Amino acid sequence: MLEAGLVVLLLLSLAQSAVLFFSWRQSRRLQQRIDALAHGALHAYTDVPTSMLVAALGRLERQMGQIEQQPPPTRQSYELAQQLAREGADVEQLIIRCGLSRDEAKLVLQMHPANP
Repeated sequence: MLEAGLVVLLLLSLAQSAVLFFSWRQSRRLQQRIDALAHGALHAYTDVPTSMLVAALGRLERQMGQIEQQPPPTRQSYELAQQLAREGADVEQLIIRCGLSRDEAKLVLQMHPANP
């Protein structure tokens, strides 16, 4: 009877080992599928063609070059703008004669109103 009990326990142990082995294999296959899908999704959202990056970088470099070529307003142009504002010049005149931006010209006019 003891031998029969050992045989039954051995068979149950073998059956449990087989079930665990097949479950482990299925979980590995499922994990591989999940990894493949995640990699594909990540690749789809982060893959920017190099040509697009190069084109964007070229545009930025051209814009930076244009900005660097523009002379900054000098102290003299601000002094001239202040004088013209006191004399009654308008925004357009300050922009054209002094090289100021529209906002700068408006600010000069507010800070240095025309003398009556």
